[in-house]
This record gives sequence, structure tokens and C-alpha cells, in this order.
Amino acid sequence: MDKYSLNARIYPIVIFYMPAIILAVLFSLKFDKYVQLFTSFGIVGALSYLFSQLGRDGGKKKEKELWRSWGGVPSIQLLRWRNTEININTKKRYHNRLITLCALDNNPDPNFEQSYPDEADEAYQAWTKFLISKTRDNKKFSVLFKDNMNYGFRRNLWGMKNYALSLIIILMAGTLIYYWVSTKNPNVILYPIEFIIAEGILLVILLFWVFVINQNWIKIPAYAYAERLLETIEEIN
Repeated sequence: MDKYSLNARIYPIVIFYMPAIILAVLFSLKFDKYVQLFTSFGIVGALSYLFSQLGRDGGKKKEKELWRSWGGVPSIQLLRWRNTEININTKKRYHNRLITLCALDNNPDPNFEQSYPDEADEAYQAWTKFLISKTRDNKKFSVLFKDNMNYGFRRNLWGMKNYALSLIIILMAGTLIYYWVSTKNPNVILYPIEFIIAEGILLVILLFWVFVINQNWIKIPAYAYAERLLETIEEIN
């Protein structure tokens, strides 16, 4: 398994399963034996692969909507003359270098961008794809690769958000029903301490998914990756 798949696809699955794992350990369900049983039938591997695909697909499907809410693809935004995140002198150097590396029919200058913003964005998109194609060497562009993994991890985790919230709510309801049936008492105050601990942990995890896993959380590594990508302009021959 390559490093990107481990960090951006498998780790989100581990976090997704975390509520169920915590419950299993908390209630001493001999979790290891169940894992061995499920593994023998390939169930754990199949579910992990399934949810990794669902997370990636969910993140990719929402990606364009995400970019629109930010005002465009981060790398395209940073290449725009009207964007001030990058020093104007640095931006001029980037544009001049890109014109040399990947000349287009319309190389967007400030006036062209102002008159034809959509066409300018198409040019910036072409340059972005060019840069991505030239920076696939993960060892040479290790910093860029790291930022790409960080972005992929957060995007895929965000893509699994609805599934994760559903799982946690089911586990919380299931735990409540289990104690309700086993004690035959609707008064939760009288339930064992394990119930309070389990519900408390699940609530914390639920709040984590609700308030931390959001668009702003993804935005940080997305723009970091875009900045690193543009920095490679001067390293490409």
C-alpha cells in the first residue's frame, strides 16, 4: 500500500470506525476475536475498502461545490492577478515562467483577466494541470506530496461525514436500547456507569464530526497545497 492511500484513505476509515471500536473495548466484547472472525471472511477488509471508496467519492463529488464556495480552485485563485495572497512580483515571475514552460493561445495578463475572467481561469486551470503532471515525483516534491496527503485525508474524511454521523447516532441509540431492555428500566440515571461513559464518548465524537470536520478545516491544507504547487514552477525544467 502506498503512503498516499494509507494517509488519505485508510486513516479516515480508522477514525470512522473509532466509535464502534471504543464501545467494543469499553464493554469487553472480546473485540480481537470478532476481528479475527470477520477477517477470516474478508469482511473487515471489504468494509474498509467500501467505506474508503465512499469517502473518496463523497469528497470528490463535493469538491467542485467546495471550490465554488471558496471562489474557485485554490491554485487558480492564487494565479489570478486580482488575488493578493501572493506578492505581485512573485506572481509576475510565476506567470513569466509558466508562459515559457506552457505557452497558451491567450497568456492572461491583468487586462485580459479583467476583460475575460472565465477565459483567464481556463488558462490558469491548464497551467495547474500542467504543474500537477510535472510534479508526480513524490521524492523530489516531498513537501508538495505531504500537503496533497493532508488535503486528501481531510477531504475524504469530510466525504464520510454523513455516514459517520449516522453510525454514531445508531450506536448511541443502540446502547440506550440495550440497557433499557437489559435492565427493564427507562430511567437512565439508574444505568451502570459504563452507559454514561459510552454515551459521553460517543457525544464527544459526534461533536467532533459536527464542528471540526467542515469546509474551513479542509481549506487550510487545500491552500497550502496550492501554494506549494506554484512554488514548484521554478523547479521544473
